[in-house]
Amino acid sequence: AAMRRVASAERTLTAARKHVVDSATRANANARSLVRARFGPQPQPTPPPHALVSPPNPPGDSDWQNMTILVDKPQKYTSFDVVARVRRMSRERGVKKVGHCGTLDPMATGLLILCTGKATKIVDTYQASDKTYTGTIRLGEGTPSQDADTEVNEREPWEHVTDEALRDAAAAMHGASKQTPPMYSALKVDGKRLYQSAREGVDVERKQRDVFIHKFEVERDAADAQAVHFMAECSKGTYVRTLALDLCKSLGTTGHLTALRRTKIGEYSVEDAWTIESLAVALGDDPSKYSRSPRPKKPPSPTVNETS
Repeated sequence: AAMRRVASAERTLTAARKHVVDSATRANANARSLVRARFGPQPQPTPPPHALVSPPNPPGDSDWQNMTILVDKPQKYTSFDVVARVRRMSRERGVKKVGHCGTLDPMATGLLILCTGKATKIVDTYQASDKTYTGTIRLGEGTPSQDADTEVNEREPWEHVTDEALRDAAAAMHGASKQTPPMYSALKVDGKRLYQSAREGVDVERKQRDVFIHKFEVERDAADAQAVHFMAECSKGTYVRTLALDLCKSLGTTGHLTALRRTKIGEYSVEDAWTIESLAVALGDDPSKYSRSPRPKKPPSPTVNETS
């Protein structure tokens, strides 16, 4: 009997709470109706027009509320290092939201597109664009990360690779293909980042992804026959590290990237990008505020992919 009385009291209390909430909701709705009836619809604040800001003219304070800005990422910075520094600038101007439109590995340099304020809603538009890269491949020397962020752990003969064979093999990679993501990537498998498993010496099965190579041009260095310079235009989701390694394997050797630079995302070029320092100076800030403090070298934490 006591339990029934407690249950009954709880139901009564719940009903009373619901009645209070419903009454408050109706009162608020009635108040809004009275305001509309007396003063008409209340105007909503209009966001500033979208701004794409390129050097040398700095963004105005209102631009930060809805802006796309191109930044030339320096080597050894992560993409999030760049976002953090631009966010410091934006917060001083009353805007907290800053996002990037496709990551770059720390070793790579080049174009990052950042969006601030309302423009963060159009990040996906930029991410879907094709990307253009230049870089250098080292023939005959392989690394676990497929780039220079890890030490060489594999060597194979490369002297048999001719200039003609290089060009033919690169041309053969044009078009649609399947690509296996590298272990040193931030993709998750069973809730764990691949690069974490790679550091533990565990090889994880990865699903292949569809990529498209629009152009892949190569040229051997005139002074160093082991170095091959390239230009690649490719779809979103392409691992340029893996593209370079696949080229080497098709030629009966191995290799890794020693340099990588993103020069274009869609129609946007790194030639129209700010450096962090030049943006700070244009805003009247001290560029040393945004310099990167040296950190102890550690195994890389790669991005999801170079062209995402």
